[in-house]
Amino acid sequence: MPLRPYTTRNVFNHKRAIPRMSWSPENLFNIWQRTSTESPLRREHDFTRTNATPFQLRFIAKRLVRGYHGDHIGYTKFSRWYMPEKLPAIHNSSSSSSGSSTGGGMEVNKWVEGRERGGGRSGEEKRQKKKEKDSKAPIGTMLFADVERRLDVLIFRACFAQSVWEARRYVVQGHVKLNGQVVKNPNVMLEPGDMFTVDPQTIVMLRAAQSKPAPTSESESAAAAEESTETSGSEQVDSETSSSASSTPTPTPTPGPSSSGPTPSSHFHLPPYAQPHLFVPAYLLPSFLTCSAVYVRHPTARPGYSEIPSPYDAGGELMSLGWEYFKRSAPRMRKKTDKWPNPWGGYGKK
Repeated sequence: MPLRPYTTRNVFNHKRAIPRMSWSPENLFNIWQRTSTESPLRREHDFTRTNATPFQLRFIAKRLVRGYHGDHIGYTKFSRWYMPEKLPAIHNSSSSSSGSSTGGGMEVNKWVEGRERGGGRSGEEKRQKKKEKDSKAPIGTMLFADVERRLDVLIFRACFAQSVWEARRYVVQGHVKLNGQVVKNPNVMLEPGDMFTVDPQTIVMLRAAQSKPAPTSESESAAAAEESTETSGSEQVDSETSSSASSTPTPTPTPGPSSSGPTPSSHFHLPPYAQPHLFVPAYLLPSFLTCSAVYVRHPTARPGYSEIPSPYDAGGELMSLGWEYFKRSAPRMRKKTDKWPNPWGGYGKK
């Protein structure tokens, strides 16, 4: 079943408050509601204190996570073609060494704070444990690594479009070139080294500002009446001051800079409240002079950092529960995708 247009789905409803890939002020407010500690809606996905069942927790996580990363993709299409078989395993190179303890008393004492003699955790060991926990790579967002390879998503990430739906419109209408050829399929997945170019005339931010509408006949007649009254009063004042002005010398006007300069050939109008969205991921290399970008490599993660942008914690419980929901409800394909046509052209997964 095809998705309805986003204009009819009210995607920026402040009551649902689901973040989307958009620069609109309403979406910025929804992001604040889901990420700020001062927002009451943030308690909805705070899974430390809740009475919901495990399925309800997974469903809430899926609803919020997919609302940002895959709202423009159908659920069946996403679960069949864009969900990975497993998340990558990224381990830290440094391994911690722990001593072995013998005896029942030693096994109990190692969990007691401050029992250094009995094998308990000292301050240095606690700091080492915390360091190991912080050094884990947040791989939750790697669930959407294939989504970030889509052409419409990359156009939005390169800041050429104000929303992912606008980027999709650029591609469908034939204003985007991939490696020098016009592409009209927004589902195309890019490979490292591919370059895409957007026609500058179609980018909304680079268009000239619309001129003000001409005044109506009623406003013109009112302005003419005001001018006639002003001229009649000014004639009387000029007749009185003409005698005094004739005696005083008139200063010579100094030549100033001409106000009529050359009209600018390029325009740039940044939409309001766009500053939080002005960033480019590490796997993209854009050129704003030519309105083009190069897909350098696939997104990855390293200890303490994930390259895929997301309003949620990349290593938090929300991403983990979302992955569990998709993994449990994903259809069992049994190698059937190798025989089916994929959305970006061809057969099978890349």
